[in-house]
Amino acid sequence: MKKQLPTWNLEAIYKNFNDDAYKNDIELLKTTGEELKKLLATRIIKADKRTSYLENVIRLIEKEQDIYENLYSYIYAIFSTETGNSIVLKELDRLENYRLQMTETELLFMKQISKLKPYIPQILSESEYLSGYQLYINEALIEAQHRMSDPEERLAEELSNAGGQAWGRLQEAVSAELECNWGKKSGNVKDIRTVNELRNMAYDSSRSVRKRAYSKEIKAWRKMETPLAYALNGVKKTAFVLDTRRGWKSPIEKTLFQSRMSEQTLNMMLQVMEESLPAFRKYLNRKAELIGVKKLAFYDLFAPITKTGCKIKKWSYSAAKKFISDNFAEFSPDMGRFAKNAFKNEWIDAMPRHGKTGGAYCTSFPLAGESRVLCNYGFTFSAVSTVAHELGHAYHHHLLKDEGAIARAYPMTLAETASIFSETLIFNKAINKAEGFEKLYLTEIFLQEVTQVIVDILCRYYFEKNVFDKIGQGNLTPQEFSILMTEAQKQTYGDALDSNNLHEYMWAVKCHYYNPDLGFYNYPYAFGQLFSIALYQKYMEDPEKFPEIYKEMLKMTGRKDIKDVAMIAGLDVESKEFFQKSMKFITNMIDSFCNDSQK
Repeated sequence: MKKQLPTWNLEAIYKNFNDDAYKNDIELLKTTGEELKKLLATRIIKADKRTSYLENVIRLIEKEQDIYENLYSYIYAIFSTETGNSIVLKELDRLENYRLQMTETELLFMKQISKLKPYIPQILSESEYLSGYQLYINEALIEAQHRMSDPEERLAEELSNAGGQAWGRLQEAVSAELECNWGKKSGNVKDIRTVNELRNMAYDSSRSVRKRAYSKEIKAWRKMETPLAYALNGVKKTAFVLDTRRGWKSPIEKTLFQSRMSEQTLNMMLQVMEESLPAFRKYLNRKAELIGVKKLAFYDLFAPITKTGCKIKKWSYSAAKKFISDNFAEFSPDMGRFAKNAFKNEWIDAMPRHGKTGGAYCTSFPLAGESRVLCNYGFTFSAVSTVAHELGHAYHHHLLKDEGAIARAYPMTLAETASIFSETLIFNKAINKAEGFEKLYLTEIFLQEVTQVIVDILCRYYFEKNVFDKIGQGNLTPQEFSILMTEAQKQTYGDALDSNNLHEYMWAVKCHYYNPDLGFYNYPYAFGQLFSIALYQKYMEDPEKFPEIYKEMLKMTGRKDIKDVAMIAGLDVESKEFFQKSMKFITNMIDSFCNDSQK
């Protein structure tokens, strides 16, 4: 089946690093940066020039960011499939070194926007163009209050490549290349499996295969626990020190600012997630009965349920393409055309292989107006869901492709809305069309995914919060990270999982922990899940009108905070009732699953 899987085509972006278009964009990035820096170095801005001055600054900022994002996405796309390629690493280092100059520019912009602060209301009233950037300007004023001195900010950026960012790349490289001997093929040829391939075996119908893969994966991570613990300490200590020096009260305060979310919204969501845990444990305990075990082990979480005489469908990649395209089109013809175009033009890299990073992501190329999707396709409906998830991101990029860089810079909370809505859409389409055991099977797959986004995300939130609480006192050992992880798993999964068969190395597996600039890269997924369900409920209330409302909402994700974006769809994300209604949708499915599986 692996031969059927595609790799992506990047030639529409650049042919290679020697392509004239690539070289020209590298040069254009430099000249644009120099022009912007020169403009921001202006000492005196005359009263009648303030508005036009800020307009020119914003335009140059967007131009520079567009070019940088296009180049970075291209280099990182190659790196993520060839992590051992030294040429790619040099290009990545070269571009990240350019970030030092962009930091210098950001410092100058913070100074200028602070000087213009008394005149901002007048400037916004005078410029229709700038009025569309009100949120960005207001956030820049807040961020200016959370800056260290200029020399400190320069030093922090210079050390970034050798510090937090380098630790993150180490985790990616280890994850991509870590492998073990599964057994032997014909003769004495070893059957080598990457940890990404081992993790895909969690979906195997054979418990012995799942357990064996889990055991080998744990042993593989254990061999790398020391360097990865150093890496995670480096990332979190970097974030902790810089957040403190910049005057953030806590990593949570910073991440709420980045997420454009109020503390009340986060607290209401966490309360509802915690209150839902008994329902999820009910589902997991019922699943244990269905697969014939007393208690689920961690490696059973993704196990398919089976029934004598009922064969589990394997999803070929071609079947996944048709299913996603058809159901996207049923929601919106525009969305369907987009999906078909993405498949046709080879935007998706689906084949797991040595040197390729695990997981999945979507990246955009603003100059080309295109996106690319990386995944490690596993021939299950969950794999279909992952492709739909990433294409949801890509469709979001598509709707914003004519916007500038600033208007495309939506927070993670809203980024995950478009992707998880796409998942919710195809899952419910599949479940509603299915009958008998197939319906039960697909419902369980949906609950698998939702359990990860609610229960496991809550687990990751607890883990990361505990790490931040302790990291200020000194570095943590691999064993301490593993203890914190298993404690968080016990706190959330409770008695639904066998405490002797948890996954102590999930702190090593998840790359999301290894970004020093994005702490708590977890709860936005839970928000996206619950928000997407609320949007799906709105869609079911009015299937004809909602797709246009949905598109309008996504177009505003870079210009409004999440409360105002949600209001476009008539939703109040600061109320507990909002989250309870979405969670009720899930718990109703749990009840239906438990009842139907008794028949």
